[in-house]
Amino acid sequence: MLVLPPTLYEIIKRAEDWRLLDDIAAELGVPPESLMRYVEEGRAKGLLDVKKETEVAYVLTDEGRVRAVEGLPEYKLLKSAECSGDRCVATVPRGPEAQIALANLAKYGVRPRGGVIELDRETYTRIIDTLEKKQNALKSLDNAPREYIEEFIKRKLVERRERTKIYVKKVKVIEFKEYIQIFDFVTALSSEDIATGRWRTYVLKPFDLGVEPPEYPAPVPHFFNEFLDYVREVMVGLGFEEVRGPVLEVEFWNFDALFQAQDHPAREVHDTFYVQWGGPVEHVPEHLLEAVGRVHEEKWRYRWDRAKALNPVLRTQTTATTIRALAERGEGEYKVFTIGRVFRPEKLDPKHSMEFHQLDGIVVGPGLTFKHLLGQLEQIAKALGMARVRFRPAYFPFTSPSVEVYAEHPRLGWVEFGGAGVFRPEVTEPLGVKKSRVLAWGWGLDRIAMILLGIDDIRDLFTKDPEKLLEYYARWTRYKTSTGASGVRFTL
Repeated sequence: MLVLPPTLYEIIKRAEDWRLLDDIAAELGVPPESLMRYVEEGRAKGLLDVKKETEVAYVLTDEGRVRAVEGLPEYKLLKSAECSGDRCVATVPRGPEAQIALANLAKYGVRPRGGVIELDRETYTRIIDTLEKKQNALKSLDNAPREYIEEFIKRKLVERRERTKIYVKKVKVIEFKEYIQIFDFVTALSSEDIATGRWRTYVLKPFDLGVEPPEYPAPVPHFFNEFLDYVREVMVGLGFEEVRGPVLEVEFWNFDALFQAQDHPAREVHDTFYVQWGGPVEHVPEHLLEAVGRVHEEKWRYRWDRAKALNPVLRTQTTATTIRALAERGEGEYKVFTIGRVFRPEKLDPKHSMEFHQLDGIVVGPGLTFKHLLGQLEQIAKALGMARVRFRPAYFPFTSPSVEVYAEHPRLGWVEFGGAGVFRPEVTEPLGVKKSRVLAWGWGLDRIAMILLGIDDIRDLFTKDPEKLLEYYARWTRYKTSTGASGVRFTL
């Protein structure tokens, strides 16, 4: 005797040949996802063949739909230019949208001066033509070039969606209907069912942990991911180039190249996650090992251990990535930044987490001073919209002079969110940088997001609670559409 639930029986009846599950669901008047458990049961009992096909589609995000109608920020900014003779001039407005526009215009070599963009007509026409093509591609994704699609995805204007189509086909022919019994299976019992013994009359549904439940998407995009992308756009708009590095580092890049002695307290197990790793570790050039080891022994006066420098750790600071960039590029004039996760054995509380995000940056060039550093920090803080920021003198092994940076949270008070300074010669010279000076800083983006969005608990930045996601996304939207910071005050 074959016992089937009515819904599975109806699926089998309609699947004489390969049928799209969506079509069967439409015939039964139910959503396709409600049939999945019956399809899995039919497959497990050898009654159904199941095959899946993946279909890829590119669709506009909420932000993409706005940009498709209103125009890309960089396109709107250049379209506002007034042209006379051979010159075209556009005034740069204030606010976050202007920063996004400048970040994307920087790819074409466009830089504002004194709040004004000035281009010769030929350059202006060439860039406008390209931006019009991008604008049209955003309105018609099916015909958009691949490179435009990739750019739109990176800018969160378009998302790639994969849709799985499920087909079913009956594989076991039942000749005699009298060998089939149709029952409604019971999947939950009440206390009354158990007390009265009524449960004995039920056909209980076996519980299969292998069946995948339907997925329910978040009600809105995650605000913190969008915030990190926005910070990235602001930094590019300020003329910085993004660099990236590995999460699994060796102590050399995380500590030694930054002139942190091997017996420094920050390198103990209570401050660093050490990793047991038997796989390959990135090779450190021999000349750098020798140069850094020499400066440690000369300045700190101890026996530097090469083996310890090659131990793998989870990076404790994204300065490990910017110091790699400095070693690769050496002398010159450039500005780079990185955004990434770092890991420290912190006690979890409203202000601290064992995993958080840092914005790290360096500015390299001859003649740079501590005053230039404070000016650079001020510029970034203004661009991000921080209203009140203070500097406090500090000490770090790899910078001198150094400062800690604080901002005022609406409820938590003054919160430290970063440190900064001028790299010491003991850091730069072993890497071959002897003429240029290097300004450096590392900011905790989790705390900055808390300050700007009025969030009291760092754990809420990773929330999956739908109500909190809606609330914080609304705050993020208000912040993003605001006019930007004004009257930023710095005190030392």
